[in-house]
This record gives sequence, C-alpha cells and structure tokens, in this order.
Amino acid sequence: MDNPGGSLTAQGAAGLRAVHQLLDGHPKLLYDPVSVQLLDPHIIEQILTERGFYREPGPMGLRSHIVLRSRYAEDRLAQAYARGIRQYLLLGAGLDTFAWRQPPGMEELHIFEADHPATQKQKMQRLSQAGIETPGNVRFVPIDFETESLEAALRRSDLDLTLPVFISWLGVTVYLTMEAIDAVFRFVVGLPPTSEMVFTFAQKRPGDAMRPTAIRAAGAGEPWKTYIRPEELGWKLAKMGFSSLYVLPPEEARELYYTGREDGLPPPQGAGIASVIV
Repeated sequence: MDNPGGSLTAQGAAGLRAVHQLLDGHPKLLYDPVSVQLLDPHIIEQILTERGFYREPGPMGLRSHIVLRSRYAEDRLAQAYARGIRQYLLLGAGLDTFAWRQPPGMEELHIFEADHPATQKQKMQRLSQAGIETPGNVRFVPIDFETESLEAALRRSDLDLTLPVFISWLGVTVYLTMEAIDAVFRFVVGLPPTSEMVFTFAQKRPGDAMRPTAIRAAGAGEPWKTYIRPEELGWKLAKMGFSSLYVLPPEEARELYYTGREDGLPPPQGAGIASVIV
C-alpha cells in the first residue's frame, strides 16, 4: 500500500457497506449501521442524491460482493464459535465494523484486527470523530504483510497461538504477491486443528480485460497483483496440509442470501469466496 493516509480501497469497501444500509431493501444482506456512522455527512448526502448511480449494474454488483463476503465470513464465525473457537483474527481489517456490532451470545470472543498502521490510524480517527468507543475485547495488531511475518506481528499481541483461531481475510490477497499470500497460508496451516480462515481471491479467466475495479484500485495506489485459479488453489492448499477447502458456489450463495429479494441486488457470478480448515 502506498497511501500514508490509510487504504483508499478500505474506505471504498466501507462506503459500499454503508450504501447497502442506505439504499438497498430489507432484509439487509449485512446489517451494518456502524458503517454509516463512519462516513462524513457530505458523503451520506452524496449517496442519497446520486441514487441512480448506485443502482447501475456495476456499482450494484460490486456492492453485492462486498456485503456478501462479510456476511459469509460472519456466518462461518458463528459456526466456529458454536464449536468452541473463541479467537477471531481479521487480516487486513480495514474499516470492518464487526467488533462494534458484536451479536449477543458471543461474549467470550476475543477479536484481533491486523492491518497496516496507517489504515489502523485512519480507522481510529473515524471512530473517535463518530464518538464510538472500542470494546474491551478488541486488540489492534499493526503489520505490513509485504515486509513482516504474520507470526512475528501476532507474537507482539496476546492472541494465543496454542488455541484454535477463526480468521477472515477479505479483499486482501489480490493486493499481495503470491509469496506474501503463501506465507500467510503457511502460518495458518500451523495453527491448532479446527482453525478456519475465510478469504477472498480474484480469478482471471482467459481473455479477461482489466476489470474496472482493478483500474480504480491502481489509480488509488493499490494495484492488483495476484490472480488465482480455484483448481490451483485447491492443489496448493492440499499440498500444504489443510484438511479441507470450500469455494462458495454462486448458486449456493444465491439460494442462501438472495432468495426473495425485491431490490434488484444481484447474486454473484463468481465471487471468489473460500473457506479453508486446518
């Protein structure tokens, strides 16, 4: 990342979660009122006055992916909590707001947000400006994924590496080199059994042109670096020693989250959302 003021793509993702709260119908795919509180008032006004833009196919498709990946990760987290996992690690947390809207029944959860120091500073400033206090079960772990090992960063925190961990790694791998991605996978597979990670990846098919989202990210100083084919991913992770990999099929996502919607929010065509278990 080359933005000393914090990740611009993290701001964009948070903005789209807020657009979902402001413009899309009920039930919300992801109920996230805190995301609206983190926006400047003039941004909210802009969203409300430019509804037509946000109803176009491109913005709606991207927004759908952004909220779906968070919803899926949080649903898997709830299942992990039910089987006894009490540590939640968000890699590249950005402006994610789960910690500030924790659902009842998960009071024993310990939350760790790992991200670039500039993005964490940006987040803390927005929370402070909104008058939102950070819950006592949240810890911030500064890290630059390209220059520092995840294990080294986490050992500076009080995350217990001898106990299972649930990890979300959303919207990050595309900005990293394959070497940095593999380093994270190698760390995760060394965690205690039943640990799980939900992550996203970008797929590139033969003949694909550069995507508008990738063009915008490059213009923001955060170029896409790595595309991954699902079949190669499965082979790689099996060889590393993971017990299972599940890539969320579009038809399952459609059935689980989009059945009966009347607001036109489109189901994903190929979201690149996966879960891997140690």
